[in-house]
Amino acid sequence: MNKKHTRRSAIKLGGAAALGIAAFPSILSAQTGSLSDIKKRGYLLYGFNGEKPYNYMDAEGNLTGSEIDLARVIAKNIGIDEVQGVAMNFDSFIPAIMAGRIDTCLPIFVKPPRCEKIQYCRSHLIEGQSAVVASGNPKDINGWDDLVNKDVKIGLIAGTTPNEIAKSAGVDDGKITRFQDTTTMAAGMKSNRVDVIVEATSTIRLMYEELDNSKFERVSSWSKPSNYSGSITFFAAYPFSLDASDLKDAFDSQLKAMLANGEVNNITGKYGFGQADRPAAGDPSIQEICAG
Repeated sequence: MNKKHTRRSAIKLGGAAALGIAAFPSILSAQTGSLSDIKKRGYLLYGFNGEKPYNYMDAEGNLTGSEIDLARVIAKNIGIDEVQGVAMNFDSFIPAIMAGRIDTCLPIFVKPPRCEKIQYCRSHLIEGQSAVVASGNPKDINGWDDLVNKDVKIGLIAGTTPNEIAKSAGVDDGKITRFQDTTTMAAGMKSNRVDVIVEATSTIRLMYEELDNSKFERVSSWSKPSNYSGSITFFAAYPFSLDASDLKDAFDSQLKAMLANGEVNNITGKYGFGQADRPAAGDPSIQEICAG
């Protein structure tokens, strides 16, 4: 886990924006395939977008995070020696999987429209939504309806689920500034470019820890839009192409065992994850979620 990752094993996010996948043709020339093909290739191509705490570059230039660490262990267990990171924007993940440019990426939320384009292994992560505002919450921002009705500047990560909810809720798009990763979004909050940032609970938790707590605070309970019938809590899972069932099944089998024996929590615990972040008995299956 601590070895230095070379250009073959990780692509750094450059500057304020995530790198486009076309910038690295040598990395992306290897087309994805069956599990046996990937084993022969010797490495798994993993898309990442620099979103903490899931997958990001640390101070030493290593690709780290809860989900890349977990993917490395799973890959090793199924006979794949190495995981190579491919930097891209969040909204490039599914097209890249469909085009065979990557084998998988950080776990993304399971949604019926996505199930028509990709397939998922079992979910090992549940995420709600949260927000950070200025200390004292001077604009009294407590949920999506406030973003619709109040004069506020909103920060979101481009391509993520909060963008979809903002559109469904009727948030004026002119209020929204979209950032490519958590680092640039935190910088936007610090420089007062935005009044509030909204993201997955784990992302907001880590971002808040890195902000000046005397100047910012987390919204204790983030409410969903009044016109939104769905839940704002989602199940996340590693995605795969529709013709990569053997790879999906191998990940699924590993996660079943690792969830049962606590290894998932052991690997991701240092990033703040635990049993409360895992699906429970009686929660819907991937098939049930995809069926709507």
